[in-house]
Amino acid sequence: MKLVNQQVIKNNNLKTLYHFIQHEPGVSRAQLAKLSGLSKTTVSTLVDELIARNFIQDTGILDDCATVGRKPNGLQLFHGQYYAVVISWSKKVILAKLVDICGVIVKEISAPFSAGDSFITSSRTLFDKILDSELHAEQILGVCIVVPAMIDLDKKEIFTTTLQLGSSDENDFFSRLQSAFHDFPLAIFNDTACAAYAEKVYTRIPQRDFAYINFQHGIGAALFIRDQLLGKATASYTQFGHYSIDPNGKQCSCGNKGCLEIMISEDTIKERLIEAGCRSALCQNEKVTYADLGTAALYGDPSAQKVLSDIARDFSYALSNLVCLVHPKLIIIGGKGKDLGPIFLDDVLNNLKQTGFHRMLDSLRIRYSFLDSTAYFVGAMKYFFDIHYDFTQDPAHSFFIG
Repeated sequence: MKLVNQQVIKNNNLKTLYHFIQHEPGVSRAQLAKLSGLSKTTVSTLVDELIARNFIQDTGILDDCATVGRKPNGLQLFHGQYYAVVISWSKKVILAKLVDICGVIVKEISAPFSAGDSFITSSRTLFDKILDSELHAEQILGVCIVVPAMIDLDKKEIFTTTLQLGSSDENDFFSRLQSAFHDFPLAIFNDTACAAYAEKVYTRIPQRDFAYINFQHGIGAALFIRDQLLGKATASYTQFGHYSIDPNGKQCSCGNKGCLEIMISEDTIKERLIEAGCRSALCQNEKVTYADLGTAALYGDPSAQKVLSDIARDFSYALSNLVCLVHPKLIIIGGKGKDLGPIFLDDVLNNLKQTGFHRMLDSLRIRYSFLDSTAYFVGAMKYFFDIHYDFTQDPAHSFFIG
């Protein structure tokens, strides 16, 4: 037991130092001791280990350091040494990206996906293709499968997903997935959770309580409570997209009526425009996207402004209930939701002032994501490294859910 505790402490200390070096490039050993609260001797020993294992590097003497006497050496992350392979599943394509643990996507490959194909088999094929002779197996710290789905950690199953899992994938799904990647550490995550984690880490969100709303395949949410991702990266603790905003609304695939996901999804925009008596050129499009609607509204299209306002009203109903339940200090709208533009954001804020609980709204900020559409790949890598990777143990054959 004592050995195990020592390994846990050492792993936590190594991650703490790595975290500070990531966010403070050029930091010295002495500064790390102050930041971490560890002794200088402990910091020096752990830093030497990280350097020896090529996780960080010594950049030499800091010429601009203001200290008196001998100048300290600076430290920074070692790029191009360790990676995670992140594989994303969607209805029509599978994407695999090689992500440096410093946060850079260095290689990507994709394959079309159609009914009858196996997500598991196709993923392993892509994984093998993305590796090359210049990479050694020990440089791959893990494989992350990212899915637009809720994942039940206890029952070890995927549910409430936009994916159509083929018959070849349905039986003993997690066992087959683990078997396909038996030679590498493997994890399966929800896509919204990964995007939210990327936002938290790389935009340095100061709020400990915040919500990330993802307009993507459906409408998902990830919640951080006291700085911890609720329900891990499984999305199993909230299904924001299936909050009913109209009990008499359209029938949703989940069985409920008037779910947020079916009421304000991209697929409903053209129909909404027609119902609003649209005389806009947008109705000539085969499909109207969030970006189309947001741009048209910004440039003064009355029909687009009307529909955008209606969507903002519906969205704010769901948000006001979320705020009353968990009281986030920040709400971030990510994915395709950013394409709805500034008018949508203003309308949501104005609606919340009318429908929400004012005491909680006074301390609430709402903004769009600062990151691009690839953020969830980097978020998956970072979440795996921060939460599941262990510096002190051989992670081979490990399987992590969320």
